[in-house]
Amino acid sequence: MRLTSYLASPDSSEPEGPQCIHDHDSFKLALSLFILVGMVVSYLPQHIRIIHKGTSEGISPWFLLLGTVSASSTFLNIVILQWKVILCCKILDLGPCLESTLGIAQLGIQFVMFGLVFVLYLIYYPSYKIEAERDQQHIRHYSFLPARSEEWKLSLLIAHVVTIHLVVCTFVTIGLLVFIGGPENHWTSGWAGFLGITSVVLAVIQYMPQIHRTYKRKSVGALSIPMMMMQTPGAALLTLSLALRPGTNWTTWIVYAVTGCLQGILLVMCIYYHYQAKSHGYSDFESSEREPLLDNNVVARVQGYNGSGNNPPSARVPVAVS
Repeated sequence: MRLTSYLASPDSSEPEGPQCIHDHDSFKLALSLFILVGMVVSYLPQHIRIIHKGTSEGISPWFLLLGTVSASSTFLNIVILQWKVILCCKILDLGPCLESTLGIAQLGIQFVMFGLVFVLYLIYYPSYKIEAERDQQHIRHYSFLPARSEEWKLSLLIAHVVTIHLVVCTFVTIGLLVFIGGPENHWTSGWAGFLGITSVVLAVIQYMPQIHRTYKRKSVGALSIPMMMMQTPGAALLTLSLALRPGTNWTTWIVYAVTGCLQGILLVMCIYYHYQAKSHGYSDFESSEREPLLDNNVVARVQGYNGSGNNPPSARVPVAVS
């Protein structure tokens, strides 16, 4: 949310005192702070759930990839577009500077909080799934090193992709702003546009892998229902707020409407599977998904899992694999 106007000429790179006008608005300030605090509070249940249960079972690595890249792209996009507002902080006092950059802070916090979900996903990845293929690979390769399951190798690959994307995009953004110019330069504005388009596309499809994963497992897993109960109405309010603003059209709010609907679908699925498991005396981590276990070529339907990432789930319906 931009609360500061920059009145310099297009080719000016350094703001002067009279050119940075601080427009204080108590309502907009309160709304911005409410959104900022709300972002932090809404993600905390997800962080706490993963840490408390000691597992990230049931979370899709593809969902985390799309969400993290989208969030980082959005943050770098607004840094470029609000670059002149940032430069005005050289002139403004600390209070007005912080108030004018609250929009940047909101998207930065969103990136950090979602990125922390990815970090916790890796830290609390179920240990029994990391070594799920160890026996088979020992037989094939006569290796005494612990084997890695396909999903764990995919998760590590995605972590590297996310890190490389963040580093490269950050260096490109800094390089353009420092050596080429702000958003008035066509190269810099083109890069900002690329980041914005990337963010929108990934945000629209972000929840699809997680919806598929949850439907396949028929269980909630480590997903936090309270987090989604806060964020889904928040997306609806944000969509309505943007739609009612003068000068906006469907292209302004469509991405938030789509993501809100997809998150709402995921929320309904999780609530249904939660109460279904509760009615049958199971936990949220019990799954009908077929998982390779550390046994002699046994694949079981995963049931009776208590949420601990250190203990493999018990096999409720073992099926011998030929």
